[in-house]
Amino acid sequence: MSASDLFDINPNGRPTNLQLGYFLFRITIGVNIFFHGFMRILTGLSAWEQPLAASFADTYLPMPLVHVFLYTLPFVEVFLGILMTLGFYTRWSMVGGMLMMLALVYGNTARQDWGTAGNNMHYALYFWIMLALVRYDIYALDKRKS
Repeated sequence: MSASDLFDINPNGRPTNLQLGYFLFRITIGVNIFFHGFMRILTGLSAWEQPLAASFADTYLPMPLVHVFLYTLPFVEVFLGILMTLGFYTRWSMVGGMLMMLALVYGNTARQDWGTAGNNMHYALYFWIMLALVRYDIYALDKRKS
C-alpha cells in the first residue's frame, strides 16, 4: 500500500479508509455534541443548570456569568452538532467545538474538577484531529458549496 492509497482517492474511484473514517467520525462527534445540548433542552434546562451552577459557588467565577454560560451552552451544542453532522462549515464548527472545550476546561479547572476537565481534553483532541484532517472530508455539504 502506497501513501497515495491512504491519502488520496483510490484509482477505482472509491473513498480511502481515511476519507470514510473521517466521514463516520464527523457524524459521530456531531451527533454526540448535538444530543448533549438537545437532551438538556428537552428535559428542562433548569434541572441540569441549577445543580451544576451550585458546584461553581465556591469558585472565583462570577455566578451571573456562570448562569448565562450554562443556559447558553446547550444551544451552542445543538448548533455545532447540527453543523458537524451535516458537514456544513465543518472547519468553523470544529474551531467552535475547540473553543467550547476551552471554555469548559477553564470552568472545570476553576472548580478543580480534574476528571471532567480531563474528559473535556479528550473532546478537544477529537476536535483538533478533525480540524487537522478536514481536507479528507469528502462527504460533506461543504463540498456542495464549491
